[in-house]
Amino acid sequence: MKSSENHNLRDFTTDTRVLLIATIAVAVATAGLFAGIALLKLIRLATNIAYFGQFSLAELKLQDTPLGVAAVIVPVIGADYRLDGQIRQ
Repeated sequence: MKSSENHNLRDFTTDTRVLLIATIAVAVATAGLFAGIALLKLIRLATNIAYFGQFSLAELKLQDTPLGVAAVIVPVIGADYRLDGQIRQ
């Protein structure tokens, strides 16, 4: 091959589109990270409300719940509770 033909081969070259795509990927990953952290905090809040009756983000241990053995029933009640506030029949 002649050297004049080689400059048209672009197998390992990049341009500004790659930087744009990489920037978008970093932004999406960062948003996913913060969304994951927010969801973990919401799960902790829902757990504290359901098991301890506290509107708090504190890291409480489930073994210290005042419900005792009845804590097993909390997920069952949550599964049967509809969004309109009525229990399924």
